[in-house]
Amino acid sequence: MDTPATRLARFLRGLPAPLVAVDALIRDDRRRLLIVDPVYKPGWDIVGGFVEAEEDLPAALAREAEEELGLRGLRTGRLLAVDNLSAAAYGRSLLVFIFAAHPDRPVRAEDLVLQGSEIAAAEFADEETALARFPEPLRRRVAASLEAERGAHTAFLRDGLPPAASAPPGA
Repeated sequence: MDTPATRLARFLRGLPAPLVAVDALIRDDRRRLLIVDPVYKPGWDIVGGFVEAEEDLPAALAREAEEELGLRGLRTGRLLAVDNLSAAAYGRSLLVFIFAAHPDRPVRAEDLVLQGSEIAAAEFADEETALARFPEPLRRRVAASLEAERGAHTAFLRDGLPPAASAPPGA
């Protein structure tokens, strides 16, 4: 039966949808950031990954932390940043949500269980060292997340930059 609800559902299915990813700023008791060296791309990264169908953001973040590092009991905290990556980077648009996240117990890098097919190494690093190891636009995204963490705002980004900074001339 063709109803307004079925027409709306058909219309919504036809809209382009970005991929959605979640990332976490996880700190140790010395306030260092947990960073990972993925095997499938150059440069270091923060913990996270793609959201699966019908999965909410905190559940996706907890699943990724457990799958990649054996880190159980991760609590999702405040939303620090949202980065809208254009299709130019990966051939498809991507929304990245970066959260402060908190393990339910103190974590040491040597206690993590790395998923070898995805993660070559994991360590806690001070902010300056972590940022130096990240490729662009991740470096900008994490820097904006760190600034938001110190403040009381959420950073909204486009390809790692505030929207005004990433807008084309005359836009």
